[in-house]
Amino acid sequence: MNDTYLVTTTSDEKFIFRVYRGDWRKEYSEIAFELELLRHLNQNRISVSLPIADIHGEFIQTIDAPEGRRFSVLFTFAEGSERGIDNEEISSAFGKAVANIHLKGDSFKSDYARPHLNLDYLINQSLDIIEAGMGHRKDDFEFIKEVGKALEQALLDIPLNQLDWGICHGDLHGNTNVSFTEDLVMTHYDFDLCGYGWRAYDIAEFRLAREVRLSHDPEQLERLWSAFIEGYHSIRALSESDLRAVPIFVGIRQLWLMGLCLSDPHITGSIDYGDEFIDEKLDYFKQLKEHLYGSYSEIL
Repeated sequence: MNDTYLVTTTSDEKFIFRVYRGDWRKEYSEIAFELELLRHLNQNRISVSLPIADIHGEFIQTIDAPEGRRFSVLFTFAEGSERGIDNEEISSAFGKAVANIHLKGDSFKSDYARPHLNLDYLINQSLDIIEAGMGHRKDDFEFIKEVGKALEQALLDIPLNQLDWGICHGDLHGNTNVSFTEDLVMTHYDFDLCGYGWRAYDIAEFRLAREVRLSHDPEQLERLWSAFIEGYHSIRALSESDLRAVPIFVGIRQLWLMGLCLSDPHITGSIDYGDEFIDEKLDYFKQLKEHLYGSYSEIL
């Protein structure tokens, strides 16, 4: 989504330099919100990759690139390595870490504007993008639109005011945005999708990532999910309404991801795009009735 560089010094220190895309993060306030959140979490003893100020005390640099204005930030390097979340121990540990982000995020405040991860952002804007990318497949788009509206109604039926709302990481799949040490101490990074949203949506991405990676082993999926929730609950409570909403948000996350991919030919080749990708998503949405969650048969 952005251009990220490894920076090394002559003394073998490592840093990360991120240049945000000008057509993705257009506003200074979006970046400033993210950096304030990182500093807040760090002050509350959560290990994150931190922004580093320049000699003038500024965290955000502005680059007048040929394609337009782009913002950039130098970050500390997240020590450790990526690990697959493939057993109950690491799944529980990650659940605790996510709960701590949500717990400490409850006291975060910022004067900078950031898009909320609400239904308009997740569903309506995604459908607008998908429609534009499926002009040659109007009937198929109408089906996807029906699914999106059905998922929205399922959330409204919970209802929404029973769901926990607050700071979210936005991309908690547990891979490529957290570094693990040998004793499972974690450093979190890549908060590019952070914002205020439903915590059930935030953890739905963890569930979706496990579904994708364990599609042929539903029993292992449930073991990892149960361990994650047990770890989360040891730090912070989630209501029954939040847990009921997770499978709905898994479907909504798929809809949002479809819109993200169809909106971004800039990174074609890194992610899917085109009719084969659309067919894959259509198959997913057509199978919602037979999904692992019984609630989907009621939604559709």
